[in-house]
Amino acid sequence: MSRTCDVCGKHPLHGNKVSNAYNHTRRQWKPNLVKVKTTISGRTMTLNVCTRCLRSDFLTKKVKVPKTPVTETK
Repeated sequence: MSRTCDVCGKHPLHGNKVSNAYNHTRRQWKPNLVKVKTTISGRTMTLNVCTRCLRSDFLTKKVKVPKTPVTETK
């Protein structure tokens, strides 16, 4: 699986983890990717989308579960 967002192109970043003793260790920051089924121009596709794009409504999910308000019963 490619670690790149299909919408915005976000990909892993590289850098150093710096300890309190100022030791440097190479590390990697990975984007938070989710596989999402969506419809694009009439075709159903599965895309790797970062959660920021999903939250910002850059695409609509194929199966959208409506949020229903919780009603209290007495």
